[in-house]
Amino acid sequence: MLLSAGEYQRRNNVSGAKTNETVDAMLQELVSNMQLNITVKKSYADGYPQMEKQFKMDYCVEFRDFHNAKWLLKVTNSIRDRIYGTEFFAQNLRIIDAGANTIENIFVVVPDSIVANPTEYANAKRYSDKIKGSAYKSYLTDVVTIGELRELIVKKCMANTSQGLRANILGKDAEDGVVQMLEDESNWHLWNDYEACKHEAKSSSYPLFRRMMVAIGAIHCTKSGISPNPIKSINATSAIPKLQSGGYPKTDVSFDVTFADGTTQTRNITIKKTEKSSVSVHEGDVADLISALGLPQESPLALALCAFQKYGSRKGIEESFEAHCVGVLDSELSKYNAAIVEFAIFGVNSPRITQEHIQIADCVLFVNNSVDKCFWLREEYVQHYLATYATRGQFGTPFQWTYPSKKRGKSFQLKGFTS
Repeated sequence: MLLSAGEYQRRNNVSGAKTNETVDAMLQELVSNMQLNITVKKSYADGYPQMEKQFKMDYCVEFRDFHNAKWLLKVTNSIRDRIYGTEFFAQNLRIIDAGANTIENIFVVVPDSIVANPTEYANAKRYSDKIKGSAYKSYLTDVVTIGELRELIVKKCMANTSQGLRANILGKDAEDGVVQMLEDESNWHLWNDYEACKHEAKSSSYPLFRRMMVAIGAIHCTKSGISPNPIKSINATSAIPKLQSGGYPKTDVSFDVTFADGTTQTRNITIKKTEKSSVSVHEGDVADLISALGLPQESPLALALCAFQKYGSRKGIEESFEAHCVGVLDSELSKYNAAIVEFAIFGVNSPRITQEHIQIADCVLFVNNSVDKCFWLREEYVQHYLATYATRGQFGTPFQWTYPSKKRGKSFQLKGFTS
């Protein structure tokens, strides 16, 4: 259906306003909920001495822990010729700031839902590459989505935070973010009818939401192609009951989705947020692993696993009177690789589980991965993990075997690979 010039302009105005509101809500959430030490100023403007402040950006984010370094933001729905006006403003703002040198970055910010529009996404990607290329002089830093901008701001604010505290803060933030994403009605509307809602329903998390819905099979296959199964409601929670031992289960977020046709699904997500190539995926008493694998207590492999926990490393076993256990681990442990992945990453068969329906995860989300490689159902991920990392671990397994700090002889630890 062709739109009149007036209706086309109205839609563009509404779409732009909604994108701006989404950016504003994201920035305010970082201040109020995450309590990042930043100052957010709307409608930033500056000018040459004794002259009008004619060079403008939509937002200025000041990082108070970094000598008030400034990130300027220009929000837009699409990359068009008017981007050269933004370039002109950016150039002059950097010239004016040259003495103080407080402007660190100038970003063009586009909605995350742009990825669902191949033309608009290609334009944004092309201009991003142009900015960072060597054949074009730009005073902008990059074109980023709202979600990417959020990650960049959080990463900068956390730069001087201790590793343990940073992991706790980012882990909790990731869980809260997934709950908010799943319960965001803008995502439901975009999923149900993207073309009808794309102008007014803006969401920084829609690409991930869409990936998850496709992965769990929330689609209809028809002669004309694939269409979404419309969503009626989603309830999500990160309040997962603790294990029998008082520890935390593998599930970080659980959600129930009800579709318009009356069908429902329940999914339990384990969330991984790391930029490291390997990360701890399990630690605890080796007796739990022996139980999960269904090994008799006096079997050679069970005894070898106990020896590993006792000595803490391959070398430690080799130098003990139980050196023969290394051969047992090398020859027998790989036979249980799939079961070990299920136990270590998803909690399958853990003897400490008290509420199986919510504490055992059935999907995994890697927050820092690209959208196409971030979300997997358990069965798919187990096969992927085994195929990708089968030869990178120890004892013929796709894991590094060690022990938690200061807990040798009391506990063991498995480190899994992420890239």
